[in-house]
Amino acid sequence: MKAVIMAGGEGSRLRPLTCNLPKPLARLCGKPVLEYIFDLLIRHGFHAATLTLGYLGGMIAEQYRSGAYRQLDLAFVTEERPLGTAGGVALAARDWTESFLVISGDAMCDLDLARVRRFHEDKGAAVTIVGSAVEDPREYGLLQTAEDGRVLGFVEKPAWGQVTTNIANTGIYMIRPDCLALVPEGGAFDFAKDLFPLLMERGEDVYCCTAEGYWCDIGDLGAYLRCQRDMLERRVQCALPAAPQEQAGVFLRGAMPRGDFQLIPPVYLGEEVEIAEGAVVGPHAVVDDGCLIGEGAKVRGSVLLQNVRVSAQASLTGALVCAGAAVRRGAGLFEGSAVGSGAIIGAGASVQPDVSVWPQKQVESHAVLQDHLKYGSCAPNVFDDGGIGGEDGMPLTPETCAALGAAIGSVKSCKKAGIACDGTSSAKALMLALMSGLMSAGSHVWSFSDCFEAQLSFFTAFCGLGVGVFVHGGRQPCIRVCGEGGLSVPRYLEREIENRLRRAEFHRCSGSACKDIADMSSIRMMYSREMMKQAPEELQGMNARIHSANAQVQSVLEDCLERLGCGLEHGPLLELNATGTELTAEENGRQYSAERLLALCCQQELEQGSDLALPYDAPEMLDALAAAAGRSAFRYLTSPADQSDSAARRLSARQLWVRDGLFRAVKLLAVMKQQRASLAQLSDRLPPFYVEKKSFTLPCPPSMLTKIFGESDALLEAAREGVVLRKENGRLLITPGKSGRLVHVLAEAQDMETAQELCAGVEALLGR
Repeated sequence: MKAVIMAGGEGSRLRPLTCNLPKPLARLCGKPVLEYIFDLLIRHGFHAATLTLGYLGGMIAEQYRSGAYRQLDLAFVTEERPLGTAGGVALAARDWTESFLVISGDAMCDLDLARVRRFHEDKGAAVTIVGSAVEDPREYGLLQTAEDGRVLGFVEKPAWGQVTTNIANTGIYMIRPDCLALVPEGGAFDFAKDLFPLLMERGEDVYCCTAEGYWCDIGDLGAYLRCQRDMLERRVQCALPAAPQEQAGVFLRGAMPRGDFQLIPPVYLGEEVEIAEGAVVGPHAVVDDGCLIGEGAKVRGSVLLQNVRVSAQASLTGALVCAGAAVRRGAGLFEGSAVGSGAIIGAGASVQPDVSVWPQKQVESHAVLQDHLKYGSCAPNVFDDGGIGGEDGMPLTPETCAALGAAIGSVKSCKKAGIACDGTSSAKALMLALMSGLMSAGSHVWSFSDCFEAQLSFFTAFCGLGVGVFVHGGRQPCIRVCGEGGLSVPRYLEREIENRLRRAEFHRCSGSACKDIADMSSIRMMYSREMMKQAPEELQGMNARIHSANAQVQSVLEDCLERLGCGLEHGPLLELNATGTELTAEENGRQYSAERLLALCCQQELEQGSDLALPYDAPEMLDALAAAAGRSAFRYLTSPADQSDSAARRLSARQLWVRDGLFRAVKLLAVMKQQRASLAQLSDRLPPFYVEKKSFTLPCPPSMLTKIFGESDALLEAAREGVVLRKENGRLLITPGKSGRLVHVLAEAQDMETAQELCAGVEALLGR
């Protein structure tokens, strides 16, 4: 037996799912709907099928280019122009000599096709139409029939006043091949509208065989989601992967993910799915191959197609997320919403019910999307406070990293670029892609291989590079970019990189101009050598314990201290963060913040007659220290829009301990030795101060900050970054984040309680 499968429709009501995917390849519980049709044909004795292709038909032909699916032989015909349902079938089967089946490639069913064939033969019909009883007939073409099944007429999607039957035309037919002689060549010709009425006029027998079983025309997104819900509830006879008995209602294509999460059956999980701690999946959730669901996320009644990323605390209810899309931290997708392939839903954003986001579009963090996003974009900045990527930023893949590398390399000041990573496999893959993009744009790439972020900052400054790029791997990869001197990238440079990336305006060098990668891994000894210079008299007789979450950071510092003669079993505990950029300490149960340790080193530098180069958010108390010593404190900005902080940046190149936690640790121990003092004794010589840092969601545009805080009881001052509020008991530096959705607050006061109260006051003002 042969069949013709109609697989040429556009599926316009299924967009954005079908924007870049033919409807028959839409996946149901991990498999294209077309393959369920293949399985049905095989189950009922069919040995060959010809597919009529139209919209994106090449994708179907490519997927089954072997010409077979299991025992079913496959052939393809392509409509060069729309021929209608009957015209397309005639193109495929005009030379056939036996009755054959016509079936849609985009409808799910488990009907008994063998019974339909017997009915057709017993009736000696020219055409047998398979009918199915439906609850709401208004969305279907209906069949009016006599008691013996003979078709009397057709009604196309009637209003209730015209509904006289609930038997829908399923689009499944048994056809005698000579009927195709009535189909004209070259024009559009349909079955129900043209061919069947013509056959009936000529006295041919057209019958309806009402079949029992499941049939669902996946005509829109609601039907697409509903069909998979029915499959999970076993209302459809189809092959779903069985799970072990103790996991009843959970369908597993691969191994059960590991972790402390909750599954509420029925649920389908594909291969290589990862689910983080505290996540809740189900009921009626379909999670396709390669998906990742973050901590505390909730996925209910939703379908996630291949390689979707759902970040921590996101919530999806009755939504569709297409292949490769990303839903960032805390975002919400509501019932009937759909996210196209490769699209990004920003952190905290909300996509309202029945709203669709087209493929590759971006919804800005914390936005509320109430209308379809088809054109343009709601794209977030490439650079955020934490760098590029991470949980709330653009997704980092080898493809996006290659483009990012080309964008950076196309900037004139970035023609000498340093690059390094944290040593994880995922970071190495992204680093290689970045290097490829940099090289393609003509940059000379200096590879420092595996290191930590503070080292790359040093290497960038020491080697006189225009830009340094550090790649963090793991579940949420992130890229940090530093500029000349290893300092933060100026905003004008960020903007140029962002614009080149968005417009794909890349410089492409010729093959002969493409420079090789310089292996700079041997330069690590220079880092240790410069670090040791922070203790010119060495550290014999000193002791300190070192700890860092990054074993490489800890090892490098311990090795340096041992060379300087410092013991590592006793003394204060020096704690470094994983990037090597921050240092805190503990001595005899007393904690010392990063700001206090910075102040201790600054005090010693001032006593030696030097000015200071400080980040803009360093405590203001340091300015008073500098003034008391007859020196100056220059400040460099986080994201300068011009070169107004160039003096501070130049000086910073000689004071690496300000921004490198390892250098600061060595300098601190040198100060303690020189002054023969403990941390407590050094700290007690400083003026009393305490710093509290918090970040809050900004309920208004950053431009409104001056108005909000200008109405408070504090003295408002203009600042080069953010705004400054002065109160009798302390100072506040309030700086909007790069995304414009967060505000960072630094409170400085003489004691911890007052600083915390100042932060709480800002939160209260923002929450009005």
